[in-house]
Amino acid sequence: MPGPSARGRLIFPFVVELAQLDTAATGADPDGAGPLTSGYDAYFREPLKVLAEATDQVGETVREETLVQIRAQIEPNLFESLQAYLGGAEVDTQFAIVAHFRDLEQAGLVDAATGNPLIRPRDRMTRILTTKGQVVQTIDDPPGLYVTEVQPRGFGPAGRNLLLIKFESRDQTVSTP
Repeated sequence: MPGPSARGRLIFPFVVELAQLDTAATGADPDGAGPLTSGYDAYFREPLKVLAEATDQVGETVREETLVQIRAQIEPNLFESLQAYLGGAEVDTQFAIVAHFRDLEQAGLVDAATGNPLIRPRDRMTRILTTKGQVVQTIDDPPGLYVTEVQPRGFGPAGRNLLLIKFESRDQTVSTP
């Protein structure tokens, strides 16, 4: 049986902070005795943005999230498009990172029963940090970078070892009851 080093390692790892969508908390009644019964839009099943007052044009999201940090390798060919996007250029941003299953397992982000990663579409990236905790990049929301695809990669003698996580920016809209 191959040892732990047979699983390989990340090249130039960073720490990526994700805000994972808490579907149960988001689905709870966001306004108590008000007209809403769920934090999700009835038609689109997306978290609502609720106006704080009648003149509000943006609204506040009722999205509930839990922050997690994972070690990951940044895919360099897409970093330039992220820089242009955050600098104000109108580009469709696609961004990808590669995480190691060993790190995900240690962080409790792999389902023990199924082996499936617990990173899912609709989770979003909030920051990229060095492994020493220094902020490299903060991702503004809106427009945000949301997970769109999670795909195991890099199967080897010791089993699977890498997880490709793809992100895309999303336009935000206001939804009211």
